[in-house]
Amino acid sequence: MSEIIEKLIEEYDSSFYFYDLDGFEKHIQAIKETLHPDIKVWYACKANPLKKILSLLNDNGFGVDVASLGELEQAKSAGVKNLIATGPAKSPKYLSALMESGVGTIIVESRQQLRDLNDVAASQGRKQDVLLRLQLDWEGSLKSVLGGSAITPFGLHPQDWKEENLSEYANLNVKGLHCFQWGNILDVNELGKIWQETISQCVTFAREMKIDLQVLDLGGGLGLSYSDDRELSFPEVHELLVSLKNKFGFKEIWLELGRFSIGKFGHYFTRVVDVKSVRGKNLIVAEGGINHLARPALVGEAFPVSAMRSGETKKYSIHGPLCTALDFLGDHDLPKDLKSGEWLHFKKTGAYGFTESMPYFLCHELCGEAYLHRGKVVSARNPEQSTGWMK
Repeated sequence: MSEIIEKLIEEYDSSFYFYDLDGFEKHIQAIKETLHPDIKVWYACKANPLKKILSLLNDNGFGVDVASLGELEQAKSAGVKNLIATGPAKSPKYLSALMESGVGTIIVESRQQLRDLNDVAASQGRKQDVLLRLQLDWEGSLKSVLGGSAITPFGLHPQDWKEENLSEYANLNVKGLHCFQWGNILDVNELGKIWQETISQCVTFAREMKIDLQVLDLGGGLGLSYSDDRELSFPEVHELLVSLKNKFGFKEIWLELGRFSIGKFGHYFTRVVDVKSVRGKNLIVAEGGINHLARPALVGEAFPVSAMRSGETKKYSIHGPLCTALDFLGDHDLPKDLKSGEWLHFKKTGAYGFTESMPYFLCHELCGEAYLHRGKVVSARNPEQSTGWMK
């Protein structure tokens, strides 16, 4: 891969992402070969909506979970036919677009969405399949980006849903539930405990609401370690799901996998602009930071980083080019004689990379994106100066 990267560095002369889609396709094919007919996996578009990624998923029989009108249009332009829709913000206009696009199942996250979607379905003379999203009480104080034990805008507490008479919504078919409030879990036993408790509460709620629980969507949450080489075994996860399905008697269990699907197949490269010592601390200022790669600032966990060469190392704090101390990419061991102009390689950046970043602040150059598929390197987007988008 080093020759490919060297050519892209020469071609772009700027920061860029690179995706190994040959490795990605083998990975999703292995997942597909493992699946029980009643365990269904969707791809969470928010992880990485690159069109080629979406088209490969479609070609390999996977559906896509979208959470915005933009993601809906991106998935459609990639040829994706099988879609579901999540997300806390669904206006009547967006709900109408989802139905007109033939989205099979819409996850309803509030009483307002329930009413709006029923009205939209009635206006189109159709009946829409839906899942109700639950936000459960959870013991302990742990939080995640999806809430954990915190109160979030995702779904409603079971008691809040109980204020609705679902039989009044004649144009909706409530075929199950959606419940997902933990992320990046790295241990199958921990997943088992979380899913066991989640399912128990969902089954109780469904019985009380007289919902025929055909589908339970457990969301994602399958982790990717950024600090070491630990990997979840999907066959072990799948075995757990099958046992839970059989125990509770569901027709189908769904997962929405983003990070676990594409995360380890992405790489981000950026150039060192400055190396300095401030009050005894070694700092690197890089060409790209949270304008291209925001996750470290958002969740406090850095991507693994290496230089493009080896050598005796020392600890550096890596910062990006933005005029804020938030632009921090973590503390890393890198060659002690690292110099301006050298390149840094951030690994496992396939998920929650560029589209999660804040690229327009300070009008820096947008990074490029390229991928390898079937031995061919393709530039998906060239780096772009702000003159291309500033108005």
